[in-house]
Amino acid sequence: MKTAIITGGGSGIGLAAAQALSREEFRVGLIGRRAEVLQSAVGEISQAGSEAWWAAIDVRDALGAEAFVADAVQRFGQIDLLLNTAGIFQLTPFVETSLDQWQETLDVNLTGAFIWSKAVWPHIAGGQIINVSSVAGMEPYLGCAAYGASKYGLMGLSEVLALEGKPRGIRVHALCPGNTQTPAWDGQAPAKVQARMMQPADIAEVIRWLAVSPPHVTFDAITVRPQRDPWKD
Repeated sequence: MKTAIITGGGSGIGLAAAQALSREEFRVGLIGRRAEVLQSAVGEISQAGSEAWWAAIDVRDALGAEAFVADAVQRFGQIDLLLNTAGIFQLTPFVETSLDQWQETLDVNLTGAFIWSKAVWPHIAGGQIINVSSVAGMEPYLGCAAYGASKYGLMGLSEVLALEGKPRGIRVHALCPGNTQTPAWDGQAPAKVQARMMQPADIAEVIRWLAVSPPHVTFDAITVRPQRDPWKD
């Protein structure tokens, strides 16, 4: 059985990916800030016959990341997959974006991925890191100054890690979903628009495919979009 660590694993894409990976013989460690959500997610996965564990850790907590990874390595020997899905998203015009919002968005979406990648790096030789970026990390969108900057940064980080990981067989992939119905859209998109978005399970299927792909192949940034623009009637 392989070992995966998933940030943002209690809901949305992270939870859907945890469920998909657990069906592929991965034990999954879920990271997030809400203990009750993580506990429920682990309960569901365990009831389905798979192995899962959790810890309530802010992705910006470097010491917490190191401790979680060290415990996993002691118990299971090595980390096979790190999936960075944790992120925050608030549509805000540039002129209304506060310094606090800017800093928090970059800290969670970009620095969090850096922290967890650094924590697993000594223990993931021959494994894989998948960073969930966004189409907003590849092209500009109105209201996405902070979010777009964080996701463009995550693309750059992913590309550098892919280069530096090659000698140790570490594959690093960036996945760029378009509109996906997750809790991040609550209060930011009408219900009828959200209903036309992709579902977390759609993105989880791509993650599952990447996770079990042959170890001798790599992929450039993967963009996934809904066939129909959910914002257009």
